[in-house]
Amino acid sequence: MKNINPKNFNFRNRLFLTILAFSSYLFLMILGSCVDQLDSDPFGSCPAPETSNAIGLKVAYSPYQDNRYSTDQDTVALKDFSINFEVVAESNTESNLGYMPGKAFALSCIKTYRFKNISNIAVTLLSPFNGLPVGTDISYLLQVDPETTLNRFREFDNISNYLGANLTIVPENYEQLKTRTFLFLKDGSKIIVDSTSPRIKIN
Repeated sequence: MKNINPKNFNFRNRLFLTILAFSSYLFLMILGSCVDQLDSDPFGSCPAPETSNAIGLKVAYSPYQDNRYSTDQDTVALKDFSINFEVVAESNTESNLGYMPGKAFALSCIKTYRFKNISNIAVTLLSPFNGLPVGTDISYLLQVDPETTLNRFREFDNISNYLGANLTIVPENYEQLKTRTFLFLKDGSKIIVDSTSPRIKIN
């Protein structure tokens, strides 16, 4: 095979090689910015929590079927029943300037928030339930994770705006929860939501 004499390169060949080299370099730069750890995190890292304030609260009941949550007109099995809290977030724009376009994140990332103004969430009874009187705080009966009940939950720095809780007691058959949920804020104010669960079927 003949050696290529550089003098025989015409302008078009030199331009092609320049574009090819630049394209290769650009591809490597993009790949490096999107894939930080090729072995352990092939689709990039998840973004940092979005610094936000809670400005509202919604309460809904599982199971979620037929594109809707269960209502007070439904009857659901205890094993499928849970209370779901959706915190309405208002982004703190100045604190989120680090979100830059062009950064690739993992496909499995769930958007998380750092809520600056939430103190805690509590749930009280608006009607008797399982022998407990009106006004009882049942937060200690709602399990948000294997180790924590709602009355002890204070982790609002890196969470989804959706929080689910399972009932840890067995109510009477076809009993309903009528509750008032409080979202307490650090400035001393609170957001209140009243709700009624579906009828809970035990057997």
